[in-house]
Amino acid sequence: MFKYNVLEESDKGRVFALIIRCKRIVLFIILGALFAGLAFIIHWQQVAVYTASLATRPFNLGLVGEVNSIEPAKLDNHPERLLASTIYEGLLCFDEQKGEIKPGLARKWKYSSDGKSLVLYLRGDVKFHNGKKLKAADVKASWEKNLGSIADWSNVSLFLPIAGCAERLQGKNKDIYGIKVLNEHTLKITLLQPNRVFIYTLNHPVFWVFDSEDKNDPRAGTGPFIFRENKENKKFFLIKNEKYYRGNPRLAAINIQVFPDEQQAMNDYQAGKLDYLDTVPLEEIKKIRNASEYKGLYIEKPILETYSLVFNLNKKPFAGNYHLRRALNYAIDRKKINDEVFGGSSLAAKGAIPTGIPGYSEEMQGYSYKPEKAKELLEEAGYPDGRGLSPLLLTYNSGGAHQMVAEAVAAQLAQLGITVQTQALEWNYYRKQMASMNMSFFRLGWKADYPHTDSFLYSLYHSSQTGNSNFSGYNNPQVNKVLELSRAETDEKERNTLLHRAEQIVVDDAPCLWLFQKKAAKMLGKDVDSLTIDAMEMIDWYQVELFKPEVN
Repeated sequence: MFKYNVLEESDKGRVFALIIRCKRIVLFIILGALFAGLAFIIHWQQVAVYTASLATRPFNLGLVGEVNSIEPAKLDNHPERLLASTIYEGLLCFDEQKGEIKPGLARKWKYSSDGKSLVLYLRGDVKFHNGKKLKAADVKASWEKNLGSIADWSNVSLFLPIAGCAERLQGKNKDIYGIKVLNEHTLKITLLQPNRVFIYTLNHPVFWVFDSEDKNDPRAGTGPFIFRENKENKKFFLIKNEKYYRGNPRLAAINIQVFPDEQQAMNDYQAGKLDYLDTVPLEEIKKIRNASEYKGLYIEKPILETYSLVFNLNKKPFAGNYHLRRALNYAIDRKKINDEVFGGSSLAAKGAIPTGIPGYSEEMQGYSYKPEKAKELLEEAGYPDGRGLSPLLLTYNSGGAHQMVAEAVAAQLAQLGITVQTQALEWNYYRKQMASMNMSFFRLGWKADYPHTDSFLYSLYHSSQTGNSNFSGYNNPQVNKVLELSRAETDEKERNTLLHRAEQIVVDDAPCLWLFQKKAAKMLGKDVDSLTIDAMEMIDWYQVELFKPEVN
């Protein structure tokens, strides 16, 4: 039998009043939350408006190209990397002025005496954008997630020096056993071979850190700016991280506009809509460089990016014929092509290593335009005046100025009696052809993965990287040995000596026709201060500011 409790009328009244009171409290809480959210939106909408107040308005950044991801492991181009660098950062940074590594999220580091392990000590005052404190376990989790998410397979090689990475990729282990969390703020990296250059690789985005447990997209980083909005990968809005461990960023917010067309972006810059334009149209460079109204606003700086034509050393006529490869290097007037195609905005390349990088040697003679020398070598190669040499097929990826460069090279080689046919391929297909080494003579743009000579020599010319980043199939046991010794060397001066020796051998063997080193060409707005481009074409966003309005 059920027993019912019957309330008196007075009790019912009190219960009813209590229910009404509770409902009112809940309603007030909901309205309070709505008003708070609305106030936040209105505040940042006001910040986002381009006003005369330089202390509060956002910095307007113009990028040219495509942004499909800002996830560190999936960054595929410079615009994506520059945008992501506002949100994410790594354990160590590159000090361009001193040419050495400096602290980032890690305050210090120490190699073992044999160079096969590295201990990193994290700062204790770093928080992710969601308020969570950074710990060593977060670094390990970030790196393991990045390894499994890398979009460009060539970037996987950056992880392979770490013990356990190969096993993780093969599905043999769930974690990377070469990454050990010693305590909340200490991490130990075990390497397969002595590698004193490894700390330089930690600059690369695949080693940037985020909160892997964060459910938001994108995940919370530790950088100077916090992601707030993405409109169809065309417009992004970021606000400053007021709890940034280095201090309060100078900019209140950043508006980012991604343009599909260089000229459209330039038009917006000239209309005063941009504080920084990351790409300047080639046809505008000469005019801008000499225009008085752009004095102090145009930035031109050599960066660690090279433009070369690669010889496939496993295919005729380049296999086993270094005389032919050297002849082609001496046959090209790089300055003429640079002036006519790039408006003088590149540097002629002498050899494998660009300027502005630790380990670069001013003593490298390399190649320059010597047509008579080219003729002599061509005859030694067995093709006097080009006779007997089948037409060369020069392949390049379509877009940009690559067609003009290919046609200019073909015209100059024709003066030696060498016939060159040109072929353009769509980028994704072109990349597959490079990786499978199907092309015999083709264009390669190589941007340093990390700010060290090793990024050019080991990546492009060590035989272990064949098919990964060594697209020429170059295999010289002597070069392999010298590069391995350089990685193990503890003395920086001796390491550079070894790298110079390796470069000289590579240049003599001529697995490439080295053409140019790229220069960055950027535009600043008149209100911008403390914005500098480093040799990796990156910006320290914490330092950037807009001139403060004058107070009368």
